[in-house]
Amino acid sequence: MLIALAVQVAVLLVSVFVIVRDDPVAEPPAFSGERVVAVARPEAKRLDRVRELSRRMSKPKSFQRLAVEQEFQNDLPSLPALPEGALDLDSVEGAFLSEAQASLADSGLMGLASSLSGGESAAAFFGVKDSGRRIVIVVNTSASVVRKAASRGVSIERLQEEAVQLVEGLEGGTLFGIVQFSQGTKLFSEYMAPALVKNKRQASEWIRSELKGNPKIVAGALLGHEAALAAAVALQPDLIFLVTDGSLNRRTAKAGGGYAYPKISFDQLLAFADREVLRSGAKPRLHVVGFELGEAEREGLARLAKRFGGSLREL
Repeated sequence: MLIALAVQVAVLLVSVFVIVRDDPVAEPPAFSGERVVAVARPEAKRLDRVRELSRRMSKPKSFQRLAVEQEFQNDLPSLPALPEGALDLDSVEGAFLSEAQASLADSGLMGLASSLSGGESAAAFFGVKDSGRRIVIVVNTSASVVRKAASRGVSIERLQEEAVQLVEGLEGGTLFGIVQFSQGTKLFSEYMAPALVKNKRQASEWIRSELKGNPKIVAGALLGHEAALAAAVALQPDLIFLVTDGSLNRRTAKAGGGYAYPKISFDQLLAFADREVLRSGAKPRLHVVGFELGEAEREGLARLAKRFGGSLREL
């Protein structure tokens, strides 16, 4: 009996031990995974549409840069013509013109345009030095001037370089013009050009290629020195450099064909210059560079330079 009881206890203990060992407490299930949060972004669709439209759009064509056809274009309307029938300056005496010019100078009206223009520049031309705000170079390129200048050791290339050096030495605020003449005239620009880098470069190229020979003669237009002075004064300069041999003549057609070149006097040229200055309202100083001048030409050009406060230099 005791033995049977002991065997049952032993079996019971072995059963408990086996149950404990073979049936451990199971751990609760664990759930894992990446946390994903869905956020509504209405602008995302809009951005996607913008990107799609940008992708589909072709690149814009290149545009031509703005440019002007004429560099020195003037948009202002032209001035009305003066009533020359009522104001005939040709019939006015030279003494009266001189007095009128002096009166305008004293009033300060003639210097108004100069005071409103750009900066003043020092200028030197064949050794003649001066300064101005509005500077015009007037060059006679007739065969006689070129020949006389060459006999003095001044080639047409040297004459051109003198003009180029004057232009290139100007300050940016200065205005300049170039007039070429023989019987006809030719201008670098119809209007005064500011001495900017581009304009000075174009002027230098023009001088080296165009400042030679005889400009085209326009029917009915002024000729010779009168045409050159009229073109120069119309630019309203305060400083003019004139290159010439002082041979004053006009081309006239002969009845039987061909042309004649009768001379005009310096009295006529001075009276003409006075009228042009009075018409334009300019007040220029005029320096003359002359080649192989005769006695009459020397005296006449000296009078012309003195009349406008300048000087004569003969080479």
